[in-house]
Amino acid sequence: MMKFKNSYPILYKDLQACLIFTAKQDVRFYLKGVYVGKGIISATHGHAALICDAPESEEIDLIIPRESIASLIRKLGKSERIDYVNLHEISEEFWLLQYSDAFELFRPINGKFPDVKKIDFQKPERYTAEEFPTFNFDYLMDFRKAAAIYMKFIAPKIYPTSVNGTAYIEINDRVHGLLMPART
Repeated sequence: MMKFKNSYPILYKDLQACLIFTAKQDVRFYLKGVYVGKGIISATHGHAALICDAPESEEIDLIIPRESIASLIRKLGKSERIDYVNLHEISEEFWLLQYSDAFELFRPINGKFPDVKKIDFQKPERYTAEEFPTFNFDYLMDFRKAAAIYMKFIAPKIYPTSVNGTAYIEINDRVHGLLMPART
């Protein structure tokens, strides 16, 4: 049996949902992964972000490459029976995502993930503008795909802040997103 420096439980659904919000082809290489740390699991491609409360990740600070998460999901499928996967620290250089006999060894992305806690905000109480903001439908669909991972009735709630401001997207009491309006 292999000894690990540290091990952390990570909600499998959080990894699945955050994968949707990772950048695929971006010069900002640090956006090509899922951030785990400071009490959250998060991903952003620059236009939208998904933020999952994860108090078990308070001690961690790393970016898991999107390819590693996608590979683990291909191995495990989208099973409802899997609650947590294990995140193991092997060394300063290598980590392991593992569930039962399926595992994915990876080297964390070396970069500074955007501090989403700085741009995050509480769910707005109300919206009183005369005009509803315009959003990119593709990004709204990303939130719908993420919501489908968590709920049977797929209905994320959209809370705009202003015509040109970021919208708060509520998926559940632990998972929400931020969506930038489309440029007009």
